[in-house]
Parts: sequence; structure tokens; C-alpha cells
Amino acid sequence: MTRALFVSIFCLVLEFLPGILWAPPVTRDRDESSRVLQLEKVLGDWKHYNLFLVDSFEGERPWEVYRGVSFLNRIEYVSQVPNSPAFVQEKKLYKTSPEEEYRSMMVQTFFENPKHEHLEIRPKEAIRLPIGIPVRVFFWAYSSNHNVVLEIVFNQKKSKEIVLELGDLKFDGWKRMEVKLDIPVRNIRLNQSLRFPLEVSSIRIKPSPFQAKGEFFFYLDRFGILIDSREEAYPGAEVKDNWGTAL
Repeated sequence: MTRALFVSIFCLVLEFLPGILWAPPVTRDRDESSRVLQLEKVLGDWKHYNLFLVDSFEGERPWEVYRGVSFLNRIEYVSQVPNSPAFVQEKKLYKTSPEEEYRSMMVQTFFENPKHEHLEIRPKEAIRLPIGIPVRVFFWAYSSNHNVVLEIVFNQKKSKEIVLELGDLKFDGWKRMEVKLDIPVRNIRLNQSLRFPLEVSSIRIKPSPFQAKGEFFFYLDRFGILIDSREEAYPGAEVKDNWGTAL
């Protein structure tokens, strides 16, 4: 190989090397797509499952930030949605959702003392779940690598509130979150009695001691729950799968 040819090849490699080194990973995209396909298969093969849309966060259902005092609490519906084939495919599984979605919900606040505070975002009207067993929750979140944990809070008459962890925001960009729901047997029985339905009352935001003080914001989009609607269903009877407990 001549010196001139070697130099030309070397320069060509240098030209494309930054793009190779800094190309975003595709593992998450593949994993999200495979999980959406698995959800689609479950809904197709098991007719007693239905996918309940809690909120698509287009702004039709008002939410508010709940905390003692903070003039920086803010919720807006903005034109930023996941740029992912998995997101587009998952939208089709919600029969009641609009065909096109262009907005997500931005939640903004300020952590004065992250070690000792948390906040909640609440729908102005609690969201009643259909009769059945909530077995799995799905949603999309956008984060900037925050040391924050999300929890979902259910309310039900004749019972204390149910708080279940949804996962943390220790990632950058959009991510599809998926978590198995372990609702206590007593609450399932109350929900199936038709008189005491489960309601989504809030999403709790809990910073860890390692979360930096100051402004905090993240986005939410497409929040859904898989419901087992069999009359004879009981906790633990759901279809056996390899989804695992959480992403």
C-alpha cells in the first residue's frame, strides 16, 4: 500500500469515526419494540385482557402538581413525543385513543431539599379503572438522568391507599417503562364487587438524597394499564410470560 493511499484511508476513517463513537445505542429501541410486539400478541391471543388508557396526556384531562408551596410548579402539554417505532406501534393497541398524537405532558418544579421532600401530580378527577385485575402498567417518560423514583397511587373506598413503584428516571431521553402490578387480594375483591372500584389518584415523585437541588422537569406520555377482565380471575392467575417484573 502506498503512503498516499494509506493517508487517504486514514483520513476517511477519521471522518466517520466520531459518528461511530457517538452513535446512540439501539439496544433500547429493539427491546421496546419486542415488548410492544409481546403485548400485541397477548391482547390478540387472550381475549380476556384489555388495555385501558389512563391518559394520553394530550391535555384533555387536567392534571396538577400537588405540594405545599412552590411558585415554580408547572404542567404544560408540549409538542414533544417519543420518536420511536415502538411508540407508534403501541398507539394502535389502544382502541379508544386518537389516531394522531402530537403532545406529551411536561412536569416542572423545583427541589429545595431533595432529601426530605416529594411531590405528586394528580388528575383533577380521579381515574376509575374498569372491573378486573390490573396486572401491568405501561408508560413513556423523558428524563435527563434524574435521581428520582416514580410511584403510582391507587385509592379505593373501604381501604387505605395502595402505593406501587413504577421505576426510576436514571436515564437520558425517552424510555418505555413497564412494570408488573401486585394489587393486594383484598383490593381486587373490592374492585370486582362493582361497588368499590380502584382509582388512579396520583403519580408520586420521590427524589433521592443524590438528586441535585434546583429545577427539575420530565415528560410523560401514553399511560396505560393491562386489565384481566375474567370474572373468575384471581391474583396470580394471569398469563405466564417472560416479561419480568420491570424494565
